[in-house]
Amino acid sequence: MNSGISRKQAYIFAFAALLLVSFSAATSYLAYDIIAPIADKLEMSTAEGGMGLSSTRVNFLYSVYSIPVIIFVVFGGLLADKIGVRRSGILFAAVFALGTVLTAMQPSKYFDGVNDYYVMLSGRILLGIGAECFYVVMNKVLAKWFKDKILATAFGINLFLCRAGSYLALAFGAWLMDVLGSWTLTLWVTAAVSVFSVLAMVAYFFLDRYGERTAMTAIVEEDEGEFKIGEALRLPLAFWVISGLCMIYYSAVFPFIAIAPRFFIEHYGMTDMAAGKVTGVIILLSMFTTWFFGLLVDKFGKRATLMIIGSLMMIPCHASLVLTDITPWIPMVVLGISFSLVPAALWPALPLMVKDEHIGTAYGVIAMVQNIGLFAFPLLAGILRDSSGNYFSTMLMFSGCAVVGLLLAIWLKAIEMKQGSYLDRRAA
Repeated sequence: MNSGISRKQAYIFAFAALLLVSFSAATSYLAYDIIAPIADKLEMSTAEGGMGLSSTRVNFLYSVYSIPVIIFVVFGGLLADKIGVRRSGILFAAVFALGTVLTAMQPSKYFDGVNDYYVMLSGRILLGIGAECFYVVMNKVLAKWFKDKILATAFGINLFLCRAGSYLALAFGAWLMDVLGSWTLTLWVTAAVSVFSVLAMVAYFFLDRYGERTAMTAIVEEDEGEFKIGEALRLPLAFWVISGLCMIYYSAVFPFIAIAPRFFIEHYGMTDMAAGKVTGVIILLSMFTTWFFGLLVDKFGKRATLMIIGSLMMIPCHASLVLTDITPWIPMVVLGISFSLVPAALWPALPLMVKDEHIGTAYGVIAMVQNIGLFAFPLLAGILRDSSGNYFSTMLMFSGCAVVGLLLAIWLKAIEMKQGSYLDRRAA
């Protein structure tokens, strides 16, 4: 570290970087989840002010988010390694902000023959490309400033701030829609908030440049010269196992959150606002506990063990909602704690598996694998709901995902034990 910069100053700049990228990401979380509280309105007929969509078509607004991401996110990681996090961060924030604007537009009011649903789909596609590539940049930013320090804690705080965006959408989206009197205005407010993400990344551009010049960052980025797509195929087995765990675990959480408000309304007879609050407890709990589990990871290590515990906790949650008369608050609280444990251990584990110059690529690849699941499972959930008329088979599908996630977590533990238990390492 530069002799003119104290350790305290370095941490202040590091946390400023954390806050700026986390705010930008939180706006995209808000945009992703805002569909859930307005889903009932989208399914209403046009005469009632809705769009007359089926459950499958509403859920496809989530699935379409992930279709192009599967292709583009690896290149987003490569681009982050190639041109650096400063320029790529601004670029991807601008792309997902544009996506939120397109999602909110209803051009059929001004142009004859335009299908509003397809315009929304195009907006969700851009949101997916920009946001998921931005998360790759964000993860590299955290590694750049916090590697060999308190990386897991930084990821925990980051997840807390990001999920605040999801919580606001799920818990207050219906309220905002009531206040504004329109689901379209709700989408426009979301779009307006997303525009500020670009301004935050412009501020980060100057902060990061100063951080590198004064040697405050743990990683100094250099131009790679050319894209190295072959590196994605030479990542270790443990990386591919943790990628599979990431995909199947998140496929049991985010697609469930997407259908949860409608499930609680139908299965428990809740109001829109009550269903949103029960759904939001997953996000709310994970917001306030992920950073704590991140502290534990930095202090004690045991990343693979925590992933096993978190995956195991998820198994009974989904099934109990349809197979028992238990109050939904109990499984939702357990699911919220699980959703803190696994991410707090999973995301900081990647820099321990790959070289510094390939961190962006690694995060891009795992995001690609994750989005394969986030494309398939929301669509499958909608198909099962439309074909059966209820959510019974959908909830059992999510329980099955949890079982597979536990098996992958155990496999990861077995691999890393043979390689010296490097995931047990504590922060320096």
